[in-house]
Amino acid sequence: MTSFLAGILAGDGQLIVLLSLVFLNALLSLDDVALAQTWFGQPLPAAVLTGLVCGDPGLGLVIGLPLQLILVGNLPVGRTFSGDPTTAAVSVVGGMALSGSPLALTGLGDPIWTGLDLVGWLLLGSVLVSFTGNWLINLQRQAHLLWMHSGHRVLRDGKLNRIEAIQLRCMGATFLRGTVLGLLFILVIARVWIPLFEILPPRLGLALGILPLLVPGLGIGTMIDRYGLRASSLWVLAGLLVPLILRGVLGWV
Repeated sequence: MTSFLAGILAGDGQLIVLLSLVFLNALLSLDDVALAQTWFGQPLPAAVLTGLVCGDPGLGLVIGLPLQLILVGNLPVGRTFSGDPTTAAVSVVGGMALSGSPLALTGLGDPIWTGLDLVGWLLLGSVLVSFTGNWLINLQRQAHLLWMHSGHRVLRDGKLNRIEAIQLRCMGATFLRGTVLGLLFILVIARVWIPLFEILPPRLGLALGILPLLVPGLGIGTMIDRYGLRASSLWVLAGLLVPLILRGVLGWV
């Protein structure tokens, strides 16, 4: 980890990318609170934006699309969402880009789709990042609840600016959480998780390669279960068209 940080500090380009990604994660984390609700903090747009910052939007699409399918029903509305998918998307894509490791998807016509095992490993890492972030989000929610309870004094003194101050405090805590978790997990993915992939047993790598192939079915099943077949039909159709889009635009298949 120390040598990696030294390498980043030695190269202004990597340092700028790292700081940009940390700021991006902090900014997108605010999408879960009452700032703008753009939903850019969802896994797919967050991953693609991260890929753009790193100069590789295709990498963001490869990671963000299956993540979005997995979490298609996990919408950032109040306290209904769980996990920290924003940090998961940004840290995995950013960590992968900063690690310098290649992700080669050579096409389904080959005997083995090279890179699927690494995609599976990155998806597994993103799930672990999201679960870890969820623990801190729950602590933050408890703090927000205590702060908002103190707002009842407005009923006595009529100082409405107290509510605004509490909201700014909540948003500041969210921005800080996104900054700290973004920096931490980008470094962990780049220097721990991805190097660990190199020493995995071959059979485990084969199992990981199957994982991305199972995700579309999981996403479709989640949509139908949550919204019903009729309401989900257009989304399911759009998901089936994704491989054709990848073939036409990126030439992977």
